[in-house]
Amino acid sequence: MKKALLIILISVVNILNAQNIFRDDFSTYTTNQQLSGQGVWTNNSSAAGGLGSCSGATCVNAKVIPTAISYNGYGSASNSFELKNNVDGCGRAFTAFNGGTMYVSMVINISQASTSNLATDFFRIMAGSNTTIPFRLTAMSITPGFFSIGVSKGTGPVFYYSQQIAMNTNHLIVCKYLTNAGASNDIVAMYVNPVVQLGEPATADAGFSNGTDVVGNIDRMCFRQNVALGVPVGRAGLISVSGTWSGLKFPALETTQYDNNQITINSNQLKNGLLNISSNQVLENSLLQIFDIRGQLLENKTISLQANDNLVVTKTISMSGIYIVKLTNNEGLNMFKKVLVE
Repeated sequence: MKKALLIILISVVNILNAQNIFRDDFSTYTTNQQLSGQGVWTNNSSAAGGLGSCSGATCVNAKVIPTAISYNGYGSASNSFELKNNVDGCGRAFTAFNGGTMYVSMVINISQASTSNLATDFFRIMAGSNTTIPFRLTAMSITPGFFSIGVSKGTGPVFYYSQQIAMNTNHLIVCKYLTNAGASNDIVAMYVNPVVQLGEPATADAGFSNGTDVVGNIDRMCFRQNVALGVPVGRAGLISVSGTWSGLKFPALETTQYDNNQITINSNQLKNGLLNISSNQVLENSLLQIFDIRGQLLENKTISLQANDNLVVTKTISMSGIYIVKLTNNEGLNMFKKVLVE
């Protein structure tokens, strides 16, 4: 059998991570185009939480760029998102969180940050509006080539990580919001470059209850980038929101053969616009997506699979090379497979 017919498991995700609220690695988005309008991201930073269509005179948002970003044990992606200080902010909604513990993580790579007297927050988690802010992130530069990352709760003071971290380097930032009964006692914690595989560290790099507690459900985020010199320049990626620490991680691309026979894919007719998918279970209303190796979306359609061989009509793949096939079932569980078309 030709190598083109070998099916390689990339990953089966979310099965053990039911507490994940969302992950976004920007891999399905068009690069060198604005993030606003891709997925559920929007750039009206003057509206509630950066959500909605842009209404300004010049709607200019930062772009998705084909620059890789990664952090060991957490995830890797071929695309990232520009951080700039002179464009519209960009936000997105997510499934509302209404109590307990919530984690938010991202990888950032900062190349320039403001001095302490100018630094302002560049990322916000919000609850129902742009003015109700459970916590936010700030970056400032003290020593050339380094910056400090800080977090604040509500309208409270900024607590900075005690160590300066290098610019032009990937850093994993994890924030936790813990709701407690009563007033002004919710806890915000921040972890800088944790060893993800070891689980949540016993001690946070910043942890405090100072500041106002959240009012309402936490349901949106925004990168704030239209504050002249107050926000950092660089890029961000691999954004995740979860109810558990382990649910934050992105699925790693594996190179081992997919051998449990649950789903196999024969790609030898992709050049003719056909994909043979063999499944041992019925999958109704599943989303089929095909990407090239650069992450460009080539196919996006809803299909249903029977518990046998299924011949699925796709867009014609005219070029030889490696492609990624992604299946998302109606429960939101994802499966990625790498296929080789010769």
